[in-house]
Amino acid sequence: MITESEQKLKPEKGVEALLRHLGEDVSRPGVVDTPRRFVKAMEELTRGLREPPPEVVFFPLEYEAEVGPVVIENISAVSICEHHLLPILLRVSVAYVPGDGVPGLSKVIKLVKWAAARPIMQERFTEWLADLLMEKLRARAVKVKVCGVHMCSFIRGVRDEHHNMVTEAKRGEIEVKLRCKKPLNCID
Repeated sequence: MITESEQKLKPEKGVEALLRHLGEDVSRPGVVDTPRRFVKAMEELTRGLREPPPEVVFFPLEYEAEVGPVVIENISAVSICEHHLLPILLRVSVAYVPGDGVPGLSKVIKLVKWAAARPIMQERFTEWLADLLMEKLRARAVKVKVCGVHMCSFIRGVRDEHHNMVTEAKRGEIEVKLRCKKPLNCID
């Protein structure tokens, strides 16, 4: 029977084996703790796989007029590419038409960050995020725009630091133009 501490060491041993495969001396002082740190970093980047979604608190609408779209632009989030496990820097903009209450602003941001904290393919993620926000925000309509810089094509492969992948999804009737700042504003 494998103990819990032995089970925790398994991923670290895998990282150590990978480092050896790449030609690294795993006993070198700067690298000796890298397997533990790498596993901890990956656990943080994928916490959305293990943690429940944030609870959404709603505030009552205090007036009877029709409420137009609520827009939250440029939510920063980090994900990882499901194909290479390299980071994706995201900016997410969300518009929604409230249903029977207005969710707290911080909860919308937390939901986006939680949803991104897993391996993703951006096209699928954008569609799933729109569905998730429709459900969790109890919205009448949702529009999502996701802008991403994928490190898998930034630092390897085509090595293009100027790309910016943009995906959008819409649920229900909502007409609003969403903008996203490029996740790496410093590169132009």
